[in-house]
Amino acid sequence: MTASQGLAQLFQYKRWANQELLALGAASQGALPADDYRLFVRILNHTYVVDRIFASHLQGLPQTTYRATNTDATPELATLSDAVRASDDWYVQYVGGLDDAQLAEPVAFRFTDGDTGRMSRSEILNHLVVHGTYHRGAAGRILAAHAVQPPRDSLTTFLHRLEPDRRW
Repeated sequence: MTASQGLAQLFQYKRWANQELLALGAASQGALPADDYRLFVRILNHTYVVDRIFASHLQGLPQTTYRATNTDATPELATLSDAVRASDDWYVQYVGGLDDAQLAEPVAFRFTDGDTGRMSRSEILNHLVVHGTYHRGAAGRILAAHAVQPPRDSLTTFLHRLEPDRRW
């Protein structure tokens, strides 16, 4: 498996894990106090915003949509879920079209606080996978605190559902 194939698989996993958690969040809204439900949505909105900011950087486009790493308003979960799915679909397509040389290319960008940065495409993409995993875990803890079992969204679960013959 090449580096680009491995990253493509991780973004397929990210898309699957996001949809699992978003669907559970929607089904569990009544089990959470309003403040915790809002926090659940805001955490996932933050990961979406960061994904979109870096999508602009990866394309060499000016990032003018977001002034911070979250929005002032909290979106409806259904709207966020649709937006996350579209963003994840974009990343799966984008990463699937990269070769190892493109993954090594440096990307210079400006953070929302005005500071500058430079990372390779691979580093940015790895950051987004890890960042999303971290925040899905935080959102899952909100569910668990209210007796809602978070989804089994590990990479191993994803791989074995994708390819059941891996079980022996």
